Amino acid sequence: MKIFQIDSPLMKFLGKVADIAIVNLFTVLLFIPVITAGAAFTAMHYCMLKLVRDEEAGIVKQYFHSFKDNFKQSTIIWLLFLVLAAFFGVDFYLMYVNPTGISSYVLGGTLVFAFLVMFIGVFVYPIQAKFVNTIPKTLKTAFVFSFRHFPITLLILIAEALPFALFFIRNIGFWFFPLELCFCFSAPAFLAAKLYNKHFKKAEDVYFEAHPEENPSADDEHIFSDEMIIPDDKQ
Repeated sequence: MKIFQIDSPLMKFLGKVADIAIVNLFTVLLFIPVITAGAAFTAMHYCMLKLVRDEEAGIVKQYFHSFKDNFKQSTIIWLLFLVLAAFFGVDFYLMYVNPTGISSYVLGGTLVFAFLVMFIGVFVYPIQAKFVNTIPKTLKTAFVFSFRHFPITLLILIAEALPFALFFIRNIGFWFFPLELCFCFSAPAFLAAKLYNKHFKKAEDVYFEAHPEENPSADDEHIFSDEMIIPDDKQ
């Protein structure tokens, strides 16, 4: 039957699902040591964008290619976010145990700062996976992308939070644990790649228009030299 042929829509779909699950399992395993989590998230987003663009060619090889290439910078970014998470954790704990001792201005400022960090976190690993920049420029670009595409940022945040929110609903987390194990990180990342892909493509097109001497077809990775151009969506 044609439906079961290797190039049929069904088999291609099942192949993508399998790739998403494989990437998630690697990401979960590399998340456990904590220190490798940043590089794991970067490699995951690298692979998800490849899947969205139908550029995947050996998902495991691609995953560890990105993991190795981005390990140092991704780890520094990850450690920075861990420090900020610890800072917010302590702050919110102190506010909880002593609510009368905290002014509404301090609470509001802390919440705003926490949301800013969350928004940057939505795009920082996809940008790290796709573009070569210094850490400050990567963070700045993630900040600009997150607010320029605010509805997408909110959708991605909801998608990323949903698998873990299920564990707070009685019995649901237990029954869905096998699916959580296979898709908790990579499925939201795949959806995110679907949403931001066209905006990344615009950035790449603007870059190559400004640098016609570089041939995008000769370098599948679109490596940029410490430069990230954010296009105007009205273009």
